[in-house]
Amino acid sequence: MCQFALQNPADLFFQVGPSFSELLGERETPKERVSKRRALWKVWEIQKIGFYSVDSLDLIPSLKEFQSSHDGSSIALLSSNLVSQAGKSLFTPFLTKEISGKKIVFLSFSEKAQLQKDKAWKVEEIAVSFKNIQKQVESQADMFYILGSLSSQTRLEISSLTPKPILFFGGALEENNTIHLEALSEKAFNVRSASFGRGFGELAVGKFQKDFWGRGKEVTVGGLDHSFWAYLLEPRELTFNECSKALKTTKPQSLSTEALEIGQSN
Repeated sequence: MCQFALQNPADLFFQVGPSFSELLGERETPKERVSKRRALWKVWEIQKIGFYSVDSLDLIPSLKEFQSSHDGSSIALLSSNLVSQAGKSLFTPFLTKEISGKKIVFLSFSEKAQLQKDKAWKVEEIAVSFKNIQKQVESQADMFYILGSLSSQTRLEISSLTPKPILFFGGALEENNTIHLEALSEKAFNVRSASFGRGFGELAVGKFQKDFWGRGKEVTVGGLDHSFWAYLLEPRELTFNECSKALKTTKPQSLSTEALEIGQSN
């Protein structure tokens, strides 16, 4: 994946959480868990990830542990409704980018975390968080890109809060991936990239572009042409690669082993 990202440069890379939860992992000691998380940040820096959409599951078992793993990383953290108990934003609540002459505001929302025990943070109601920044973001947005592993019902609820066009990135973990943009309504669309870190979703903005299988479905959102496709990358031969170099290991493509070596060196 590091080699693919370097060989196929995009104007902007971002990652949608949750990526740090223990839903898919084996039982780990706290040291092993933090070590693996630090390794993943380093891999993403090689891929030139610009920002990460934080999910409530990423903060389990604790906010402090998540922040510790991120220390020293250049990757920005985005969340519009993860807040302290006092209601203060834990991360950047929104980002504004100009793409093809249009101002696009990136937001990130999380569902409630059922496994939460840490009392240092909470998941604010999405409608409350959106209303807190709505006046500020709507005045500068031609459209919204909204990130997060959100259910279809939550996506529809968010789209009812604003008249602005919306493109959602991500979906509930049990949902299937998409190949092209899916319409939720006249002004809202959704895409889900290749799941569980095995691939990339690529969006062409301001033009319609062909994917590996032919011309992508043409959709105009917010006055901009969009086409989307997802790459599901198959494991290749275990060769020494850019990720291996970054993680300073001779055992390529084995995140668990590489992470433990980083933990020992740090």
